[in-house]
Parts: sequence; structure tokens; C-alpha cells
Amino acid sequence: MEKPSRLWRTLKVLTLIEGRPGISASEIAERCEVSLRTVYRDINLLKLAGVPIYHDRGYRLSEGFFLPPVQFDLGEALSLAVGAELLSRQKGTPFQRGAESAMEKVFAAMPAGLRDAVTRESSRFIPAWEPVADYGERQHILEVLERGVEECRSVRMTYHALSRDEVTEREVDPYGFLFRSNAWYLVGFCHLRGEVKIFKVDRVREARLLTRTFALPEDFSIREYMGNAWQVMRGEPCRVRVLFSPQAAPLAKECVWHFSQRCEDRPDGGVVLSFKVSGLAEVCSWVMAFGGEAEVLEPPELREMVEERARGIIGRYGGRR
Repeated sequence: MEKPSRLWRTLKVLTLIEGRPGISASEIAERCEVSLRTVYRDINLLKLAGVPIYHDRGYRLSEGFFLPPVQFDLGEALSLAVGAELLSRQKGTPFQRGAESAMEKVFAAMPAGLRDAVTRESSRFIPAWEPVADYGERQHILEVLERGVEECRSVRMTYHALSRDEVTEREVDPYGFLFRSNAWYLVGFCHLRGEVKIFKVDRVREARLLTRTFALPEDFSIREYMGNAWQVMRGEPCRVRVLFSPQAAPLAKECVWHFSQRCEDRPDGGVVLSFKVSGLAEVCSWVMAFGGEAEVLEPPELREMVEERARGIIGRYGGRR
């Protein structure tokens, strides 16, 4: 199994370099879910095979080299069409325009029979609508941030920190984007705070690209930076255990809410889900969505959060009949 696995991974490395000229070794490692050492080994293997790869602000292929055209089967083409439909709902983002433009090109290159089949089948797969911010008014800001990420250039931005209700101007080295809780976030090094921070794009009021460039740390990974976060909030991970009633157990068990999830069935039909997670305020909101069918067993501070919110709800609605 090792040889086919390595073969397909090496082909994926080649495809990534061809599709993203200037891609860094750390991004290749993240996309392929391997170590940097493995990426360097795969790139050397491709060079030995005669593939003209060189490094100039990232890995690139010499001009004139190309892979043969890709042939899609129905399942692959249908997956692309459904994925593009989801991205096209990201109003005002480069992803909306990119997804629509890419699918136009893919459809144009398809044989007529496959194109008709994808059109017919995709009408039977309708992704559920999820509330996503409309970035139409922030399109210019997104474009500036995206260029900063692609060109490794710092940006100066005016940011509204909602937790402190504070508007500040700061310079940021943008590392990449993160999509969580139906919103886009920028991850980058903040020179004002002297550390890597997360910025919600909705709260960036102004952004300007600077001439100063930065070097993306080779060992930086957004996935590793987020660690055990439930959604966006980071911090020291702690153990969370939540008991669900027999009525709510099937709903609680049918989803993987977090990659660290563990499930413990109870004799009465209930279930205990446990996680190693940070961001207790976000976990609290999730627990509250189950109403009285969920009880936090640990940690104590999460129980207190739920109790406090529950008292607030009773105080708002309890006196109204």
C-alpha cells in the first residue's frame, strides 16, 4: 500500500505546484497532510523524474511544461458542480466569482454527454442554505487581503474589535484565511500586538496594501495554530463532557461536532459526548441549543456559563405570560 500511496501523493504535489505557482512547502505539506521533510523528498523525486521544478518565492514549474488534460467521470464532475454551488453563495468574495468562472471553463471542456448528465444530476443535489455574510460592500477589502496573502505583503487595516468595542489601526502580515461559523477570518501576524491573531473580515473597516514584504514561517500551519478550538476561539484545551437525554441522543450522535469527539452510550438510551477543546463560550452556545435535553458534566466553569445564560433567559421571559 505504501508505493501507491506515495505515487498519488507525489502526483498531488505536482498538481498543486502547477495550479498554484509560488506555493510554499508548508502549504503543500498542509494540503497533503504530511511533514515538510516528506514534501522535500517528493519534490526531489519529481526532479529526478525530469519534472522542471524550481524555487523562486515558492515552487514553480518551468514555462512550457504542462500535464495532459484531465478527464472527469460523472461523480467527479458532479462533486465539482455541487462544491462550486456552495462557493457561489459567498456573495462579494473572490471565491464566488472564481467558482462561477471555473465551472464555466470546466463545463466548456466537458463532452456534451457528460455535461448534460452533470446538469441533470446536480439539480437533484441541493445544498442547504446557510446564513453567510454578504461581503459585497467589503469586496475591495477582501481583494486587498487576498493579494497580501498571495504576494506575502503586509497590510495596514482599521479593525473594530467587538469584544472591547475598540477601533484600532494596525499593520498585519496576512498568512491565510479561515472559514468558521459561516464567516471568513484572516489569520496573520499583528505588529500592534506582537503575535499571530485572528481577524473577522466583517470587522475590517479599511485595508491598504503596503510595499513591505514578509517571509511566511516555513513551520507555520493554520490548522496547527487553531489547535483544539471549537470554532474560532483559542486557548488552553480542557476536557468537556455533556450528557444528552435519550430523546436528544440520536441527534447528538449523528454529527461529529469536533475532531476530538468521543461517545459513551448510557443504559437508559442517553449518551455522553466528550471533547478536548478550547473556546468554552462557543461550546456553551452549542449546549444551549439543546435546551433542557443537555447537561454539562464538566468542566465546572462551563456549567456555570450555561446556568448564567439560562437565568438570563428566565429573567427575560419568566415574567411574561
